[in-house]
Amino acid sequence: MGETATQLERLLELVARLRAPDGCPWDREQSPATVKRYVLEEAYEVVDAVDLDSPAHVAEELGDLLFMLIFLAHLYGEQGAFRLDEVLQGVAEKMIRRHPHVFANRRVDSSTQVKENWEEIKRQEQSNASLGAALNGLPRSLPALMRAHRFISRLVRTLHRPLSKEILLGEFDRIVVTLARDASVLSQSSASALLGKVLFLLVALGFHADIRTEEALGETLERFRRWIEITETRLTQEGRSWRELSEAEERSLWQEL
Repeated sequence: MGETATQLERLLELVARLRAPDGCPWDREQSPATVKRYVLEEAYEVVDAVDLDSPAHVAEELGDLLFMLIFLAHLYGEQGAFRLDEVLQGVAEKMIRRHPHVFANRRVDSSTQVKENWEEIKRQEQSNASLGAALNGLPRSLPALMRAHRFISRLVRTLHRPLSKEILLGEFDRIVVTLARDASVLSQSSASALLGKVLFLLVALGFHADIRTEEALGETLERFRRWIEITETRLTQEGRSWRELSEAEERSLWQEL
């Protein structure tokens, strides 16, 4: 722990030096509003490195993310809003409160029970919050599918019962039938709202099946990328291009996916 503390102190001093009057012009120009995008980018790069299963890459990206987090905390410290030590103290106290089976005398028998306890403690901490306030508390910068999943999760916790799969499937089927009967609805002004509802219903159905739609779509996109490479190689070997595919061939290719 000693070496970790030493390196953390070194990083704190480095950030302070960059922000000093004779520090880096670019770093001195930054504000929380400009830095937030870099925090988001670095977080996604960490996730990407994890997906690639590259420990060395993960370590590098974690370093970049940690730097941006400390940098952001330093900016707020300059404003007198809070200090990094207060951030660390706050999150440590929160984790202790939410793990009474480790730091207190509450007994648990499974990870499922741990999750239930976590949610119950979280509800107690936010006992005065309405459903609307809880939903408004979701970060608007989250990817839409991920935000929808968390939106539904909070709704289910408030209802104290799962969403009706029959209702969800019935509404989804109604919209699909509408589209199948008259595809021109996609050219109408209401098309955006209609497709948005379809996506939201899919997220709700995924939640019902314990599937995170954001991750499912990401996996499908990766399969699609590989499928494109394989198909393109085959077409090249046949001396053909994508533009030469007939409608039947294009349909067949999508079915292969």
